[in-house]
This record gives sequence, C-alpha cells and structure tokens, in this order.
Amino acid sequence: REAQNPDAFMPAGYERAYRAAIEKFDAVHRLVERFATDKIELALTSADVRRINAAGKKVALMGVENGYPIGDDIGRVKEFHDRGARYMSLAHNGHNQLSDSHTGERDGWKWHGLSPLGRQVIVEMNRVGLIVDVSHPSKASTMQSIEISKAPVIASHSAVRALCNVSRNMDDEQLLALKKTGGVIQVVA
Repeated sequence: REAQNPDAFMPAGYERAYRAAIEKFDAVHRLVERFATDKIELALTSADVRRINAAGKKVALMGVENGYPIGDDIGRVKEFHDRGARYMSLAHNGHNQLSDSHTGERDGWKWHGLSPLGRQVIVEMNRVGLIVDVSHPSKASTMQSIEISKAPVIASHSAVRALCNVSRNMDDEQLLALKKTGGVIQVVA
C-alpha cells in the first residue's frame, strides 16, 4: 500500500510511517505501564515470558509488521529494539525499500528478493537482537533472509502453502530452510 503513495520512497513518506510506528510503541508502553499493569506486561526476553505467565498475566511481545518505517536509517533498527520490539518483518503487503513482498507474484518484482539496504538491515537486526520475521516478504526475500541471518528466523503468522495456496504462505522449501535456522512458524487458521 505504501508504494502507491507518491512520497512513499521519499523522506516525507518514511517520516510519516516512522511517526505512526512510534505512536504504536508508545501506546503499548502506556497500556502495560499505566492502564493495565495488573493484567499485562511487556516481555523483552524469554525469561520475562515465563515470569509474566507464571504471575497469571497476559504477555505482550512487540513486533514490527513492516520494516518500512525505518526509512533509510539503519540506526532505527536499534531504536525499535530499544523501544521493545523483538522481531520485524522487512515487508508487508507491498514492496518497500528493504524487500519484495509476497504480492510480487501478482504485481511483479522490485528487487528479486532483498534490496541492498534490506541485506544490511538483517545484519543489523542480528547485531542488536531483533528477530527476522518472514511472514509477508516474497519467497526470494525469505530464502535470502534465511541465508544471511546468523540467528534463527521466524514466520510469526503464516500458513502452509500446500494446504492454502496463497502467495504469503510458505512452501516446503521455505519451511525446511526455516527449520535449518532453528526458527519456527506460528501457523494461522
């Protein structure tokens, strides 16, 4: 969707998306730190997940559905991690400056996988501890992400393509590659 805006790959488009992302980070922090402290807590580590669950609270984990809001500033990867994000997908339902989306099967390709910036972003994500999520990027982007990442890769909300032939779902080659990283898929209905 973002790519349809005339300023999508310009500073104004990146800034608009960045501000929207920061609003979402801030909203999650308000929820867990002010409004529902007795019901939900933000987890930053796996130990936090176990502790929060044992306390009978809901566990909040923050992810970034689309890497577009980082613009061309790789420093925002660390900023998003510092704000509490623990995973990020490079693309969503449309190509961006980092990666092709699964929608390229219908609309054509921009990068034939990851962009040069997208490759650098994965290295930075590994450095700061932000997990690479491949639930919306194209198959080529997914396979390249798996090849580059030194850490396990996840598919936070995908399905199996053999059972549901939709472009964002993962085929056997992708599933086996994901498994080799030590990563996981959370299967949607």
